[in-house]
Amino acid sequence: MTNNKKRKRSKKHLVSVAIQIGSFKKVKQQIANKKTMKTSKKSENCEKSKGLVVIPYVSGLSEKANRIFQKHGIATAMRPNSTLRKMLVHPKDKRDPDSTTDCVYEIPCSNCDQSYVGETGRRFSTRLSEHMKETDKVTGLKKNYTRQTRKQSESELSKSAIADHSVQQNHVIDWQGSKILSKEGDARSRRIMESIWIRKKSPQVMNRDEGGHFLSHIYDPIIFTSSAPSTG
Repeated sequence: MTNNKKRKRSKKHLVSVAIQIGSFKKVKQQIANKKTMKTSKKSENCEKSKGLVVIPYVSGLSEKANRIFQKHGIATAMRPNSTLRKMLVHPKDKRDPDSTTDCVYEIPCSNCDQSYVGETGRRFSTRLSEHMKETDKVTGLKKNYTRQTRKQSESELSKSAIADHSVQQNHVIDWQGSKILSKEGDARSRRIMESIWIRKKSPQVMNRDEGGHFLSHIYDPIIFTSSAPSTG
C-alpha cells in the first residue's frame, strides 16, 4: 500500500471519529439541556406555588375551595371522603359491661373506701339488680324502726353484706361506680379469682368471708406484689 493511500485511509478514519465525537457531544448537550429545562420548570412551579393542601372531596364544595386556593398560589389535592376501607372495615364494637357474663365484679361505697367483691356466671346487670333490690328492701325496713329497734337490728345480719354496710354505716352505695374486675368462664377458676381480689383489696372490703375458695395466706406475698389478675 502506497503512502498516499495510507494517508487517505487515515484521514477518513479521523473524519469518521470526529463525526462520532461531534454527534456524541450533541446528544450529551441535548440531554443536559433537557435536564436544565426540567429543573427550571420545577423552580418556576415552586416559586409560583406557596404549598400544597390536601382536602376531602365533597361535590360542589371542593371545586370552590380549589379555586380560592389557586388564587393565592396554593396547590390542592383531593382525597376521597369515603374509601372502600372505611366502608368494609369496622372496629370491633366495645362490649357493654352490663351484658358481660362469667365475671368477678366490684361495687364501691360512695362514703368510704370499702367495696364489695363478688362473682357471677350470669349477666353482670342481673346480679347488680339483685344487690340493689336487696339493699333497698333492707334499708326501707330500717327507716320505719324506732331508735331502740334500730339499734337492736344493727347486730342482725341480712342476706346482703352490701345492705348491712349501707344500714350499719348509714352510707350510700355507688351503684354507678360498679365495675368488672376479671372475666373467667370456668366457675371454679372464677371463685379462685374472686378470693384473690378479696384478699388483694382487704381490709377495704364489705365481704363477710374470703370468697368462694379457701386461699392459703402463703400466697399473700405474690398477691400483694403482683399486678391485677387478667380480665381475659
